[in-house]
Amino acid sequence: MKNRNILQSFMCAFSGMAHILRKERNMKVHFAVALFVVVLSMMLNIEIDSMLWIFLAIALVLITEVLNTFFEELLNFISPKYHVAIKHMKDLAAGGVLTAAVFAVVVALIIFGKKAGTNQVVLADIVFLVYLGTIAIISIWGGEKKSGSKKNKSGDR
Repeated sequence: MKNRNILQSFMCAFSGMAHILRKERNMKVHFAVALFVVVLSMMLNIEIDSMLWIFLAIALVLITEVLNTFFEELLNFISPKYHVAIKHMKDLAAGGVLTAAVFAVVVALIIFGKKAGTNQVVLADIVFLVYLGTIAIISIWGGEKKSGSKKNKSGDR
């Protein structure tokens, strides 16, 4: 591997982000939501301390989506044929994205709820319900989803 200067390193990083934006529908959704949240935050004059939480939540979702896509591509490269262990690895990476997304929703509920003048007790109840709902969905989902396809492509789990 060649030594790169700082500009070449940045170009590689931009190329990677351009690739994931072209290839992954979920990353396009994450970017669109992030843009909407940032614009809404600016329109509502959200305080700088709260903006830090918003940017942290956005970064966490984008980073986990990049890592999820990386692991899916790596696992597809290593083992193009279906294997239940590969499926579990992909599901674990996707679970990381889900965890980050739930965190981002909670951050948004708290910050925008506060800005809207929502009572703190009501906000706490809403946050609790989001977490409880997430846990309930995961618990109900419970078992393996049976798939007719036996491929390791990123959309197949």
